[in-house]
Amino acid sequence: MTDGYREQVSRNQLRFATIAQSYAGGQARRLDVDLLAEIIRPLDFDRALDVATGTAAAAAVAAKVGVRSKIVGVDSSIEMLRQARANSDLRAVQLIVALVEELPFPDGTFDLVMCTRALHHVKRPDIVVAEMARVVRPFGHVIVADNVTGLSGAAHDRFEEIQRLRDPGHNSTLSESQIIELLRSNSLDVVECHRTTSFRPLDEWLGDGGTGAREAAEVRRQLLPLGQIDDGVFGTSVVTQGGEVRGIQQAMSWIRADRSSAGKQTAS
Repeated sequence: MTDGYREQVSRNQLRFATIAQSYAGGQARRLDVDLLAEIIRPLDFDRALDVATGTAAAAAVAAKVGVRSKIVGVDSSIEMLRQARANSDLRAVQLIVALVEELPFPDGTFDLVMCTRALHHVKRPDIVVAEMARVVRPFGHVIVADNVTGLSGAAHDRFEEIQRLRDPGHNSTLSESQIIELLRSNSLDVVECHRTTSFRPLDEWLGDGGTGAREAAEVRRQLLPLGQIDDGVFGTSVVTQGGEVRGIQQAMSWIRADRSSAGKQTAS
């Protein structure tokens, strides 16, 4: 595998070591646990993996739904996993420090593999999805839930630059169609897709990113012109009122795909 993602991994490790405690307080709030439980509940699984688990909010949902199942969470940030281990509700979840681009499991280990609100942090989402597809068993299930963009071209590039100013651990936001294509290119059949939107007040959004005062002021300045940009595709947008930025209307796609064969593809 290429090492092209390792610099981004290092940025994420440094960033999440700094904001792990505050992030732990908000990860469950930012995750639609009821929707995730609704998607997981009909599935038959004995072993589940939460990729880029962070403080293990999604792993906790899987543990609650599959009470007799073995749940594993993997993340590259020791500090994030330390926050997860401090949660008594996660005692049944096995937490492992590892790169999500190099999952330390044999092919077909898990019945269910999840990745929630994490692909936008990684340099090579294609490798992450390929690894998820590799470690899920034939006829098993993969769930990807992430922020999605509705912008393209110069507008997309400008918004992503602002995102990285807010949070240096951010890499790039994919569109819903790009996530679906990643799944399909790894022999995974998309069987359901849900869309959610939530308003994030600007101060809360900046705080969740651990944005410093100077960077926050610059983010506010740069966001205002983007308030009028809309490519007409489902995705995150800027909310303005009276010539001021009020916050972000965050769009998420929740996609479940099943492996219908034993075939796999390996990213390079």
